[in-house]
Formats: sequence, C-alpha cells, structure tokens
Amino acid sequence: MPGPPGPPMPGAPMGFPPPPRRSGGGPLVPLLIIGVVVVLAVVGVGAFLVLNSDDDKPDRSVAMPTLTHLNPSSGTTYAPPSPRTSTGGGTGDPSSVLTRTIRTAKGNTFTQAGVRTESCITRANAKLLPTLRQHPCVGLMHSAVYANPGRTIITSVSIMTLASPSAAISVKGATDQSGWPKLLTPSDASGIPQPRANPAYWTRTWSQGRNVIYAQSYWRSGGPTGGRTGSVFATAGELGVEVTNTLLWSN
Repeated sequence: MPGPPGPPMPGAPMGFPPPPRRSGGGPLVPLLIIGVVVVLAVVGVGAFLVLNSDDDKPDRSVAMPTLTHLNPSSGTTYAPPSPRTSTGGGTGDPSSVLTRTIRTAKGNTFTQAGVRTESCITRANAKLLPTLRQHPCVGLMHSAVYANPGRTIITSVSIMTLASPSAAISVKGATDQSGWPKLLTPSDASGIPQPRANPAYWTRTWSQGRNVIYAQSYWRSGGPTGGRTGSVFATAGELGVEVTNTLLWSN
C-alpha cells in the first residue's frame, strides 16, 4: 500500500510567482532532490508496516485444545480390542474413528491396546459429574487406549456426544476444573505392562460439533510427565488432533 503523499515540492505552482531564472538551477535542484528522498522514505516505511503486519498473523489450526495438567489418579484396566478392523471416517460415528491403528499427520502410527464402551456417568470423575448432570451425553462414551510406535507412551482417547454443540463446549470447559474421564490403562492381553499406581498424566480436550474428545497421555512406567514441551504432552496433542480432525471430516 503506498504511503501518504509527501510535502509539496518547493517551487510548485500554488499561487506564488515563479522564481527568477538562474543559471545552473540555483537552490531549486537540491530542494527537489530532498523532496524526492522524503517521499521515497515515507513509501518505504509504509511498505515495511504492511509486510510486518502480514508476518505477525498467528497460525490457524483446525483443532484448538483446552490444556490441563491433571493430578495423579488411579487407572482402570479395560478389555482388549476386538478382532474387527475399522476403516474409520465417513460416518462421524465415534466407534468407527477409534480404529485398531491410527496414523497421524506426522507419520506416526499408534496401535490400539484395548477398548471400552461405557456410560458417560460411570466413566466421568467426580469433578465432571456435575456438568454432565446439566448436559447429559447422548449414548455411551467410546474409549480406546493406544501405544506410540516405541510403546513408551500410552494415550487413552475418549469421545462423548452431547445434545448440541453448545453443550459440548460447556462439558469441554469442565476440563479447566479437572473434570474429565477416569484414566484407562492397557489391557493385559495387549502385552504392555501396567504403569505404577497413580501415574501422572496430561489431559487435553477438544470439542468438535456435538462431540468432546479427550486424550490422556502418560509414560508407560507411570513416571513424571514433564512440562508442555515434553514428549507426553506432545503425544496427547498429536493423537487428539488426529481424532478430532477425523471426526470433523467424517461428519
């Protein structure tokens, strides 16, 4: 975008008599040069401001999570995965999204180590229950646990469906008060050792339409999770975003 016009050129016709002719141009030439330099400088500043504002635009992503660091809580072992293999997507059905394997946009493949379908009230922890009484879920909560490629980080993914998108946003907001599903651990049939009691974990939450998606990640050993720059936090985000976006494009 061009900058504001520069000051009027000295000697330009604005109702004043023209200057007397002098050989060599006299002081008019230096004044004209100074005026051109000022105009170019103003245009340059305007261009810098426009380009700088473009660079400052924040990145936009499809899934925006609520991030919460939970207190340690006891986990629940659940059933091994069924032998069926789902292709996922296409219907928006949560059970079809939690497939035997999930390959993320980052190229990592997560392998399922158990599934559970249960009442939302039964799965909810004590801090999530009051919100669910105000906004009951529709149907059952679908959950699956996944191991990362190195089988060092475990992630429990849970999906609940609410009556409306606004109800889903309200339930998602309960995460800020530590309201989320009880943690799940791998089934014994998966061959993955159980973590120690009360493992530390990260919970990350998304809402997509009428669905709320939870990704709860922890080290297989149950050790400290580290901060938001650590692998456990990043894994919860990677898998949670993949599931959320799959629901988005399958609806």
